[in-house]
Amino acid sequence: MSYLSSQNVQCETLQKSLETEFQSCPTPLEAMPALEAILATQNAAGIAQSVSDGMGKVKTVKVTYDQRALESAVTETTGARSCTSTNETYNNYTTYTIDPSTKLEYGEKIDIADLATVCEDPAMFYAKKINKIIDVLERKAATKSATELVALYGKWGSNVGGVTSDELVVSTLVSSATKVLDYSAMSAIDIALMQTGYCAPPIIVGGTSLYAYGKQISAGCCSTTGVNIMDMANQFGKAFLYDKRVATALGSDAKSLVMQAGSVALITYNEYNETELPNITSNYSKIKVFSPRTGLPIDIVIKDDCGTISIIGYLTTKVVGLPSDMFAVGDEYRGVTFVNKIKVTNPA
Repeated sequence: MSYLSSQNVQCETLQKSLETEFQSCPTPLEAMPALEAILATQNAAGIAQSVSDGMGKVKTVKVTYDQRALESAVTETTGARSCTSTNETYNNYTTYTIDPSTKLEYGEKIDIADLATVCEDPAMFYAKKINKIIDVLERKAATKSATELVALYGKWGSNVGGVTSDELVVSTLVSSATKVLDYSAMSAIDIALMQTGYCAPPIIVGGTSLYAYGKQISAGCCSTTGVNIMDMANQFGKAFLYDKRVATALGSDAKSLVMQAGSVALITYNEYNETELPNITSNYSKIKVFSPRTGLPIDIVIKDDCGTISIIGYLTTKVVGLPSDMFAVGDEYRGVTFVNKIKVTNPA
């Protein structure tokens, strides 16, 4: 008989763990490929380190860049060469920072008296609680990161055709009724990426429409998680990934996001820098732990309040991308951030 209870199961004559007796997936390896792709391919590690240097300090970092010159500024002349120029340009900058007061939080409490009635080693019991906290914070961070990633989308190159409301519209099926694949969608995407100036492997992440298309045209090349995303993108030219969080942020399972590897980065902040458990007071400790899956650093607070142990986790993250004015007004790449939207629309 099974029933709901707010208390731990007491130690009876025989007690087994569900995880060891059944293939139950009590903590399934939930797909979060957008977050994993960002972490696997980000180049802005220096920015992330400078913004939050591990000492519990937040800094504002300015990143400078030059807009490329316009072809229209080039003149065709005859006669003697000039020794002077009237063109004067200046560099631009964008700032990166993170708000440490905005954080994800989840905790659980344990009554020490209850541990005596549980058939489990206390250290293992605590470890399972901390792993549970890491898991839920990581999933919430993946949802938050997906929303931030979608907000970083930019323009397609001005020469790209088939764009409506900044979305490249493609058809993956010749007919929805017959399910016949439209192979022109792949070339349309490739041409759009070329005309937008992508110079590193593209990663396409979002709804099932493009994910299924990628699986069908490149059998075995694409996966939701558990692979080296950068290797996959290099081997097959691009990676197709399904991410329910990105699809939700885009508002449709028919929509996906394509980003150039290294065009976005994740910044984290930690208040605690210790990775060993220090005794700050007789009943209060702080520690920084790293997720075994993504490596995200998580602050853990452990407090004993008259026999009630509280374990609370904190995670602070922020996804950042390239500035939208990297290219000058009049440039065909004006507004390009190397994060773009794709929409699948199939005929009946």
